[in-house]
Amino acid sequence: MAYLLYYFAPKIVTRRIMKRKKKTDIVEAWSHKHDYPIEEVWNTDNIIARLIVPRLKAFKALDKHGHPGDIASMEAWHKVIDKMIYAFELNMHAGALSQEERKDFEEGFELFYKYYLYLWD
Repeated sequence: MAYLLYYFAPKIVTRRIMKRKKKTDIVEAWSHKHDYPIEEVWNTDNIIARLIVPRLKAFKALDKHGHPGDIASMEAWHKVIDKMIYAFELNMHAGALSQEERKDFEEGFELFYKYYLYLWD
């Protein structure tokens, strides 16, 4: 009897340890503990871009009452907003960016950072 425990016990323990969880098990375990699906957390940059783009477009279309003081006109402010929108759209759809797209991407995000507090009316 002791021989049987000695022989089979390590194999049973090893099988339990080595049993892999399926992706669905991970997703179900995650969703019961958190407010967001794991796929959204894995791809947070894309999710944020998908939220921001339509809001920036709506903000641009809004009949605004002003623009930041260091921007000369409402038309120039709209061009700045367009650059922000383009940067986030690149982020949503980007695989590998060309040199020019990378430059536009960085410029748009710098403008978003600079004018973030001015995105209200």
